[in-house]
Amino acid sequence: MKIELAPFFQPIINVESGLIAYNEVLARKQTISGDFVSAGAIFSSPNLSMDKIINLDNQVRNKAFQKYRDYKGNAQLTINISPSWFNRHARNSKQKMHEVPTLSMLRDCGIDPRRIVIELTEYDGNKEMIQHFVHSYREMGMKVAIDDFGSGFSQIDRLIAIEPDIIKLDMNLFQHSLISSYALDFIQVIASFAKKRGTELIFEGVETPEQFDIAVSSGADFVQGYLFSHAEAEFFNDNVFVDDIRRLKNIKIAV
Repeated sequence: MKIELAPFFQPIINVESGLIAYNEVLARKQTISGDFVSAGAIFSSPNLSMDKIINLDNQVRNKAFQKYRDYKGNAQLTINISPSWFNRHARNSKQKMHEVPTLSMLRDCGIDPRRIVIELTEYDGNKEMIQHFVHSYREMGMKVAIDDFGSGFSQIDRLIAIEPDIIKLDMNLFQHSLISSYALDFIQVIASFAKKRGTELIFEGVETPEQFDIAVSSGADFVQGYLFSHAEAEFFNDNVFVDDIRRLKNIKIAV
């Protein structure tokens, strides 16, 4: 049975200006009732080959780029890439970047690579190859982000190897900060490190005003989550959340 997926976009908002700074591409599958649900389970399905999964990912990415080509706003587009897939696109770490599907899609759509952020979603795969691809993405003008930072035990090694432009704090770690002073202290250490290195810090999974307050007080540059919006099929206007951010920053949260 043929699987058709669609790209949805979740905004990532600048806490200073309230403007949408990034839109993250997320894969969605349409149900029989017509609703769209997360396609995450498909990408981890043991019933699909890796080649099939990669083809589905490329399908979503290509559709996202086609929509982004007509987008009139200034926000950049972030796409998720698993480093463990790199060896499917390269025989060795010397392969040229123009042979990678993502770059071919951007070229075909006429999109400036400098408007794209690569989110590395895990740290499986050959370390030297990952570093090569990261370097090559940066040569094309792209930013590189580490997604779900704090969710595993190889995080520091990954941070040192990649030297990311953006760190996205793991949603579960962030939510635990509401009840754990230990987690909150760790987040503040990460924020201090990010500021020193000039690395942007995104707090994802922001669902309540309390979580927004902790994100801002902990040094977040950007926030993402259901407090503002679920992923949607179309892009928002860049300034749609300006008033929401202003209102939330004026609320004093009792903790």
